[in-house]
Amino acid sequence: MTEEGATSPRKLSKVVPYRLARSNAEMMKLVSLLCEANGFKLNIWRVMSAIGTYRSISPMELTTIDKAMVSRAIRELVDRDLIDRRADARDARWAQIQLTAAGTAVYEKMVAGINALEKHMFGDLPPEKTAAFMEMLELIERRARLARDMVELNGKAGLARLLGRDAE
Repeated sequence: MTEEGATSPRKLSKVVPYRLARSNAEMMKLVSLLCEANGFKLNIWRVMSAIGTYRSISPMELTTIDKAMVSRAIRELVDRDLIDRRADARDARWAQIQLTAAGTAVYEKMVAGINALEKHMFGDLPPEKTAAFMEMLELIERRARLARDMVELNGKAGLARLLGRDAE
């Protein structure tokens, strides 16, 4: 892909959402390769990482992931003895899932691999620069969420306010 010409008002390479998306895509490709090296696909890791993070979780709490994909991933993880799935004693519609010993070993191996990838990405940057970068990402995420909430709550008027314009 070539850069825009000198007459462009702003180069795409300087647009924050574009750069974040490109950086994310490259990192996710690396994580996907790490997943493949450990014998599974990225979607399985997404579910497994949520389970590993919370230790015990209901599939219904995995709201940021496609429900059908979660269901398939849980079936595969149960079949591979990487998670246990138990019906909730209080409500049969709910289940609790947690990593098995084998699942915990895979989870810890993946986390170590991701940590190594991050260490490689940050290279020789001093820890304070890495920390500052992470703080900036947190700030950007929080402000983007607040801006989105304002637009979703107020529609075009919220978008106009965000853009510093009169409502159209």
